[in-house]
Amino acid sequence: MTFATERTRTERSPSGLFRMSTWEGEMERSHPQLPRWYWNEAERRKQYARWVEAEAESLAMRLAGLLRPDTPADSAGPARLLVESLARDAEWARSLEERLLRNAA
Repeated sequence: MTFATERTRTERSPSGLFRMSTWEGEMERSHPQLPRWYWNEAERRKQYARWVEAEAESLAMRLAGLLRPDTPADSAGPARLLVESLARDAEWARSLEERLLRNAA
């Protein structure tokens, strides 16, 4: 796989909910001075992967915690699908970080 292909595949999570451009914009808005590592492409991608993992896991846990046995099926079904999708995003982020660490070694 070429660098360009890898870069394209990491620009968003499998669900499409977490985009690198969104994370970069959030970083740039929330930091008056960006951390030095931000300018290093590999480190930025690693931090992005960590962000996806944390956000996806947090959202999945919060949503799953809202589901109860009496939650109507028309809400519970889509919510469970979203929880599963978020779990896949978190797993994707973990594997992305592992790949980045292997490539850096």
